[in-house]
Amino acid sequence: MTLLSPARPASTRRHVAHHVGAEVQRPFLLTTSVRPTAHAETWPLHTHSEHELVWSDRGIITMHSGGRQWTVTPGVGLWIPAGTPHEGSVRTEAAVRTTYFAPESWTRAWHHPVAVSLNPAVRQLLIHLRSARMTIEQRVRAQQVCMDLLQTADAVQLDVPVPLDPRLTPLVNAILSDPGDDRSLEQWASLLSMTSRTLTRAFTAEVAMSFARWRRLVRMRAAVGQLADGTSVKSVARRVGYGSTSAFVAAFHRTVGYTPGDVIEQL
Repeated sequence: MTLLSPARPASTRRHVAHHVGAEVQRPFLLTTSVRPTAHAETWPLHTHSEHELVWSDRGIITMHSGGRQWTVTPGVGLWIPAGTPHEGSVRTEAAVRTTYFAPESWTRAWHHPVAVSLNPAVRQLLIHLRSARMTIEQRVRAQQVCMDLLQTADAVQLDVPVPLDPRLTPLVNAILSDPGDDRSLEQWASLLSMTSRTLTRAFTAEVAMSFARWRRLVRMRAAVGQLADGTSVKSVARRVGYGSTSAFVAAFHRTVGYTPGDVIEQL
């Protein structure tokens, strides 16, 4: 997996590749691009002139946008509004899909990146529309049906806030790279030459949650991706820092809202 550094203001620190060319030909409402990957791949920071829905039929996509890290798994996509800088990567073979929407055809107020539910019927219809023979009127009607069926995935939290405080950068990079890192708050404070209280305050100010809660969220996001890759629950528990499977399952359910077995059944 290609790891991405914490998000930072693109206008001052990195060049953003602007994609100004339109993907959707008028009078159509949307178009879907299929991009299979056979190995690790990274997409640098860029924007699109149209709304974009990043989704997967197989494999895991990691995206960074809006100062957050998102894990895109089959069944849940990431909505990226037009003009929003984003970057992403896949670590193994994946069936990457991107659906672009003409801005003037979209009426809902999705002004920020958001997780979107994609049931099998919608995914199949989006792919079917790539090659099906239809009149213009038929295609536009079918595309409108796809748009009407898209709903935000409020019950599935797939984003991790990324602290931008430079004092926290070594900690953030280490845990995003290895969610199983079990160093305590006190150990991290010593390594970063600050007090535990200062570290706690810095985390609260940056992401409105404690260090322990943030690390647990990182671990559960990593666990979702590994479960979707076919890794056993026992192995995932060990990889993300839990000594017992039962403790991992309990933490997963408490954080995500469903069990690791539910994730496997959805794939």
